[in-house]
Amino acid sequence: MLPMKCPKCRSSKIQAAITNNRFDSQTVRKRRCADCGHNWFTVELEVSRYLIGWSKQHQQKPVLRRPTTLEPWVTPWEPADVPDEEM
Repeated sequence: MLPMKCPKCRSSKIQAAITNNRFDSQTVRKRRCADCGHNWFTVELEVSRYLIGWSKQHQQKPVLRRPTTLEPWVTPWEPADVPDEEM
């Protein structure tokens, strides 16, 4: 698995500031770059075990066997437009 990088400055110094496991099938994380301070969100979703392989190239870590389209869904409590600095 490749290290996650900040989408703004490409730094790999990332912190998971907040983790939300409210729903069984997903984990939402608010991430923060230690270098530039940029905040963004990531979502971890369950995938079928048949989509996962073990990569020798990436130190025997799990990787997707092929590109996969995941169907996103919206939680029932989506907030109104909130500026990034308030999140």
